[in-house]
Amino acid sequence: MAPTRRNEAFGRLLSGAINSVATYEGKTAPRVEAELGDRLGVAGKTVQRYKAGYLPPDLAAVQLLAEMLTQRGYLGRAWLERFLASAHYPFAAQLVEQLCPSAPHGRPQPQRVYANLPAPTYSQFVPRPQAFAAVIEGLQQRTAAVLIVGLGGNGKTSLAREVAACALQVPAAPDLQFDAVVWISDKDRPGTTNLSVVLDVVARTLDYPALTQLSPGEKQDDVGQLLRRQRTLLVVDNVETITDQALLHWLLRLPEPSKALLTSRERHRALWGSWLVELRGMTDDEAQALLAQRLHALGLPVATASDLAPLVAVTGGNPKALAIALGLVKYARRTLPQVVDDLHAARSDLFADLFSRAWELLDDAARRLWLSLSLFPASAAAEALAATAEVNGYALDQALERLVDLSLLDVQQADLCLPPRYTLHSLVRAFAAARFAEEPTFAQHAARARWLHWYLAFADDAGASRYDQASFARFAPEQEGVFAAAVWAHQHGYPAEALALARKTNYFYYVRGSWDKNVVLNQIGAEAARTLADPRQELLMLAYSVQRLMMQDRLAEAAAQTAVMEARLATLELNDDDEVGHTVRHSLAFSALVRGQCAEAQALWEENLQRAAQLAKPTYHIITQLWLALAYQFQGRVAAAYELAERALVAAEQAGYTRGIIGIQLRLAALDLERQQPAIADQRMQAVAPIALAFEDRPNIARLRYLSGQLAALRGDPVTARSALIEAIDHYERLGLARELAEARRALLAVEDCC
Repeated sequence: MAPTRRNEAFGRLLSGAINSVATYEGKTAPRVEAELGDRLGVAGKTVQRYKAGYLPPDLAAVQLLAEMLTQRGYLGRAWLERFLASAHYPFAAQLVEQLCPSAPHGRPQPQRVYANLPAPTYSQFVPRPQAFAAVIEGLQQRTAAVLIVGLGGNGKTSLAREVAACALQVPAAPDLQFDAVVWISDKDRPGTTNLSVVLDVVARTLDYPALTQLSPGEKQDDVGQLLRRQRTLLVVDNVETITDQALLHWLLRLPEPSKALLTSRERHRALWGSWLVELRGMTDDEAQALLAQRLHALGLPVATASDLAPLVAVTGGNPKALAIALGLVKYARRTLPQVVDDLHAARSDLFADLFSRAWELLDDAARRLWLSLSLFPASAAAEALAATAEVNGYALDQALERLVDLSLLDVQQADLCLPPRYTLHSLVRAFAAARFAEEPTFAQHAARARWLHWYLAFADDAGASRYDQASFARFAPEQEGVFAAAVWAHQHGYPAEALALARKTNYFYYVRGSWDKNVVLNQIGAEAARTLADPRQELLMLAYSVQRLMMQDRLAEAAAQTAVMEARLATLELNDDDEVGHTVRHSLAFSALVRGQCAEAQALWEENLQRAAQLAKPTYHIITQLWLALAYQFQGRVAAAYELAERALVAAEQAGYTRGIIGIQLRLAALDLERQQPAIADQRMQAVAPIALAFEDRPNIARLRYLSGQLAALRGDPVTARSALIEAIDHYERLGLARELAEARRALLAVEDCC
């Protein structure tokens, strides 16, 4: 940094930018200053000092100010260039190009596609050019939200999905180009979608899971910043069942350049400020194209346009009604004119008649499958449906075929190498849920119990509690269902099942970075164990929970749960040589290390190391060696740390403990860098990087990027070092790893100070 510590131009540019942010966001300048101070780690008064022209003491603060103000204040290249020049920022050209690129059409697409679009339920989308163009026109307006309104079954969801898919294509039309798509539907659990749920889904889809742990106000502010930074299309399906007024209000004020695309059966009064697209039935040409597809899929004879015209007329061109009607032609053994006459008679309640007629065509197996699918939170695999409905073999295949042919079940298959999954249209789900409620109470309980126990058996068999790539791949499609089953079991008086699901699955969510769910599962497990009067299991789950909370710097919550854990310890005779005692001591040691009490942490881990020999699991001994090596390193005992970590590596390789090998190699690589041995450190990182990436092991991937930055800095390559450290900071921010984030920021500042 240049010796001049004050620049009036810097103060004027900063003041103008803060006023711009305040105007766009409807806030006062002091509030914006306080928010900037929070991000910089300084008081609001310090930001006011910067406004007076005093330059920040480090380059990282200048860069962070430039990033925040450019994004939040919608400021351009000219302002940014002058701002960085006034601050004597040495990498101005690179940062300007990053924040305000000069490439055609503005912003380049990010390398990774951030989207959670569901797989389509149609094999081929029938183009609806007029409706598609109307939605695109709406997205070009200054209004934040576009609302597609139409009758149930008119194709609102399919149209919204197709628009969203096109928005991610490269190259896309300039007016439809988005960096990310976030999909949320109120279909599966009507009325449960609220602002907090939507903010969580946005945070997870944009890969910032740590934001889900913030307070409601902080979460809304930070997600808002993401939506300003990354042009995101937020699709909210089935808005008509949403009752949270705060969510509807927020959608109408979604920050630019992001947009909301909403679907609803009715024009919601709270959404009158949105751009309206009324979706009516298909045109004659569109309906004829859809019917030709369905006739072919059902194996029915080809029909002429004049033959099909009465069906189009009686259904109003409603795609879902057209598809179900053709299924009735096939299975009711009725002619097309007869089905048309039947629908004419029931025109006042078209879908009630269609569903009732379809119900009568189903045997008991197919009915049970239909009702059972309404229990699943989103979609289900065939084996899950079979277990819940108690339908197997040939009967299962026949029932699924008939339900699909009748358009009562929709098929999702994102990849031909993966088995199909089954889901329900919102109208079909509503009918099934109503029918299920009419079943005898004992039958409802029995079906729900089979549903729950299928997930228990799946979690046990899938092996998500161990670091195995095939197990993780098998578990991933069911992760939402497993989590929903654990929550349901906890809420409905099944503590043994809730505890089992939490114990068997929380590791998957930890490795994959879904720490909000990991924390919830740990807490569910602890409460379930308390209900079961099992203090040992309660202690175990509390210990897991405390570790995760400490890792995310949620110290107050961790302290409260530590107090509960210590109270349980005071009343329990714990076998010091078992898994529970080991894990509790590890949790207490980790807490001590985070608080800077290295000697206390070392003593606890040394005690664990002595007792680990009594345990049948070698992984406990290996983990303890790894963490004890870290305690030694923090105290400057590099040689002792290195020797202990090398012994742990040998043991991990002998035990085939894959994740332990990754962690130890990275610990040794960090020690190699301290010992000025970059070549050895590089070899270690190269050996484990492909494994961590294959497992999507978020914490270890972040550590790899951090060490790569340190390695490049040691080799005198500041450009590579800066790039890797920025990636590490991004990973740590997303995961909410406060201690590691601060460490990476210090490293980045050191690199920039040397340049």
